[in-house]
Amino acid sequence: MGSVRRSLGFAFLERYLLTGLQLLSFVLLARLLTPQQIGLYSVSMALISIAQVVRDFGLANYLIQRKTLEREDIGSALGLSLLLGGGLFALVNALAPWVAQFYRDESLAGIVRIISLNFLILPFNAISIALLRREMRFDVLMRINVAAAVVGTSTTLALAALGHGAPSLAWGDIAGSVAMAIGASLAGAWGRLAWPQLRRWREIVGFGGPVTAANVVTSVSMDINDLAVGKLLDFSQVAIASRAQGLMNLFARDIMGTVRSVAYPAFSKAHREGGALEDRHVQSLAAVSAVAWPFYGFIALFALEVLRLMFGPQWDASAPLVPIYCAAGAVSVLNSLVPTVMLAAGHARRVALADLVIQPVKALVLVGVLWWWRALEPLALGFLAMAIVAVPYFYAFKQRCLPSDFAGMARALSRNAVLALLCLAPVGVAASWLRPPGEALALPVWLGCAATTVALWLAGLRLLGHPLYGELLALLRRRVAS
Repeated sequence: MGSVRRSLGFAFLERYLLTGLQLLSFVLLARLLTPQQIGLYSVSMALISIAQVVRDFGLANYLIQRKTLEREDIGSALGLSLLLGGGLFALVNALAPWVAQFYRDESLAGIVRIISLNFLILPFNAISIALLRREMRFDVLMRINVAAAVVGTSTTLALAALGHGAPSLAWGDIAGSVAMAIGASLAGAWGRLAWPQLRRWREIVGFGGPVTAANVVTSVSMDINDLAVGKLLDFSQVAIASRAQGLMNLFARDIMGTVRSVAYPAFSKAHREGGALEDRHVQSLAAVSAVAWPFYGFIALFALEVLRLMFGPQWDASAPLVPIYCAAGAVSVLNSLVPTVMLAAGHARRVALADLVIQPVKALVLVGVLWWWRALEPLALGFLAMAIVAVPYFYAFKQRCLPSDFAGMARALSRNAVLALLCLAPVGVAASWLRPPGEALALPVWLGCAATTVALWLAGLRLLGHPLYGELLALLRRRVAS
């Protein structure tokens, strides 16, 4: 467990640094770019992300989960990645004019073509990063990813300040990818790469094919908000919805992405060594929900204050949507690690099947809701409804290959529900009493609520005898000793 804790520590340190940088970027870009420009980029990224899933093709997971990794595995993964990247680069560039015509905005073609340059860079990055993750070298990954983020964010902000608009975000992505390639090379990861080949392509396709098919469908489902809103409403509404969902994604995507990046190699290692996977899953769920539920509750209670601080009053229209998306995020925590533990146990086909069934349903429901009501709030409520449905659905799939310890989960989640209530109820009452009707709290009052929430959370951990409290104390002692 020591190596896992160390890896998780570096992964979270990386995430804290990246989140801080991302928040700074959000604050500045919200004032440098208009909602229309941010909406244009959001739609472009939603379109590209579908192709990005195909390019990934489960290659990183294939390399991480292999019991014995040979140079033929690495070379075949790189060869297939280069073929996919080159093909997708050509395809996206050919389709760019059609995309611009479909959305009736010629600038989309240029933005899409800029972002597509990543398909020529990422094959080398993806394989190098996968090898570092397999070796649990998260200290190296932290330095690479933070440096790449600094380069990418600096490029975006500089170009936006010079008036380049939405393409500033696209060029920032490319600059970040180039910086990541340089960092991986300096860390020696490129020295591990084998000459591109395709000898193991059948094994890779057998592993990555089902997962990729499911991930494509999942990507469409996740990005359907931006794609459908951009077509049925307008690009400004895309940005408003993205800002509201983005607050949820601070945990659902960014923090949970960090957790999964460590959990997957750790679960895979436990599986290879015959460890108790379900115990690991319950422990991880207990730790994640102890942080997630207070986080989502606080953001939901203070949505207007958070939006004003981060983006300014021009984004107030996102505030009514934030509590709905936060509720969806809180529900989704329950099954957030289910696909990860199933994949680590070698059940890639079951994970793929689960996604292939539910994600098209989710996409159809959300598009149908948006087409019928032509408003953002019903869309957010549809998102919440599908999050609720997904919990029993995914656990039903998990039961077939890895029985769940529902009693253990119930004990952990009950304690975390009490913890969330203890740290949120007092500030919620105070906010309702002090907040002027239709206005945000004064900044000093809001910051006082935030500090009170953190203090009550720590006190609640100790009062409830939560395992996370012991972990935090141990971490603090190690920091003091070092």
